[in-house]
Amino acid sequence: MTARHLAARARLRDIFKGDRSVTMASVYDPVSARIAQHLGCEVGLMGGSLASLAVLGAPDIILVTLTEMAEQVRRVTRAFDLPLVVDGDHGYGNALNAIRTIEELDAAGAAAISIEDTVLPRAYGASDTLQLLSIEEASGKISAAVSARGDNGPLVLGRTSSAVISGVDDAIARLTAYERLGVDGLMIAGIRSREDLDRMSAATRLPLVVGGMPLSMYDRDYLNSRRARLWNSGHQTVDVGIQAMFEAMKAVHEGALAPNLPGLATRATMAVATAEHDYAARIRAFLAPKVH
Repeated sequence: MTARHLAARARLRDIFKGDRSVTMASVYDPVSARIAQHLGCEVGLMGGSLASLAVLGAPDIILVTLTEMAEQVRRVTRAFDLPLVVDGDHGYGNALNAIRTIEELDAAGAAAISIEDTVLPRAYGASDTLQLLSIEEASGKISAAVSARGDNGPLVLGRTSSAVISGVDDAIARLTAYERLGVDGLMIAGIRSREDLDRMSAATRLPLVVGGMPLSMYDRDYLNSRRARLWNSGHQTVDVGIQAMFEAMKAVHEGALAPNLPGLATRATMAVATAEHDYAARIRAFLAPKVH
């Protein structure tokens, strides 16, 4: 636990107490985190899909371990002063594993951690349709996560995708159950319409964190009116970067010279990505000869 981590959590609590809707930047490594901070983003989001991509180059099918996730979070928070919301997926097991998840991601510097009620990883013989834990089992995991939070620990978010799996009535039942367990906020993934979000917002009291909606719903004033304190419209910024890397490598493979590639990062951008000015100051302070 560091002063920086505590300050980031305090900023996130202020956002939850406020009346603004804040966009979460998709971050997955120190470079993306530094860019987000330099641009003035207020909060970062590390989804499970981003961790899987960064650590394994694998799809979002719960192959990353808790140890790998915690280490990637640590790498990001080392370079990032802003609050980082971390997708804790299913807590990496049962309720006892959920406690361990909170403890490890707490130590890694996460400002908030979501625990979801989806059956993860995919069960043997399951179809492509997502399945949900019972409310009782999910509540046990989320209650365990809350118990591990501590006084100065990360915020705990009860997360559900049930609105698009089992319907809005079930989503409301789950959200209100998780609210009673003492979570700090409710994370809703997958919403089909404004009417659905209206109903879920009206049935709950806590700050909402939302994503996975139709693009037409990403209206800051509307989300603000529904108590959506944090939102993310997708991780496509990462997709753009991957496509750019693909095209650059393809061009070099086909005979282009790397210095002639279009879209090269400027020196100023590279300075942000590598914290060049911070390291230059350290070199001057500790490696340069002293003049007496």
